[in-house]
Amino acid sequence: MITGMSSACFYPLETEKAVKKCGEMGFENIEIFVNSACELDGAILKDIKSQISAHGMKVCSVHPFTSFAESFVLFGSYARRVNDGIDYYKKFFEFANEVGSKILILHGAKLLHTADNEEYFERYARLYEAGQSFGITVSQENVVDYRSQSPEFVKRMCDYLGGSFALTLDLKQCRRAGESPLDFINAVGEKIVNVHISDGNSASQCLPPFEGSDDLKAVVDALKEHGFGGKYLIELYRDNFTNDRQIVNAAQKFDKLL
Repeated sequence: MITGMSSACFYPLETEKAVKKCGEMGFENIEIFVNSACELDGAILKDIKSQISAHGMKVCSVHPFTSFAESFVLFGSYARRVNDGIDYYKKFFEFANEVGSKILILHGAKLLHTADNEEYFERYARLYEAGQSFGITVSQENVVDYRSQSPEFVKRMCDYLGGSFALTLDLKQCRRAGESPLDFINAVGEKIVNVHISDGNSASQCLPPFEGSDDLKAVVDALKEHGFGGKYLIELYRDNFTNDRQIVNAAQKFDKLL
């Protein structure tokens, strides 16, 4: 399968076990959601790497568990803490290098955070530069209730930063924020490096692909027009599906759109 999946689909299953499940289900491309600091090195990292190798998987991106704290740590007003936060994220860059990923996902600051746009962009630029020194691209994700929830903000960010910017497009976050993924694609399509796919309808904001009412083909077609070369990764919450076969079936069907 070309279509991949995120280990986050199985949260709160331990990360190494979630990675193993992805491999056993036949996924070649995965995103690893790191859920604890103890997973960044030592025996657990060794186990994660052995699962990647055993199943011939490619890690397309890494998602840090510290997303909830980024407003305070990376975008706050206390300079020492920001410096420490950027230093701490180097642990995630090192982890990404260990598992072979070139992308780290960032949620950023909450919607009502006090930092102005220019300050936000400059903080991201510092983290982006730190990531580049490890060969890692820090990718801003669109997230509901965060500054990045709107295509207008993301467009301003991209225009300000130029080449030092990347976006992870998350369809469920678009749905939750009441935004169209096509608006994000039209705004910064050439900067989108990977896509978290899901589906939804009036009863549920997050379902396995093709179990809702979204026009997923329109998303794929729009990204093709912008030369998208990244990966599509199924990312659901654990209560959004009842069995693993739903995810496999969705991936096999999504492959036909690519």
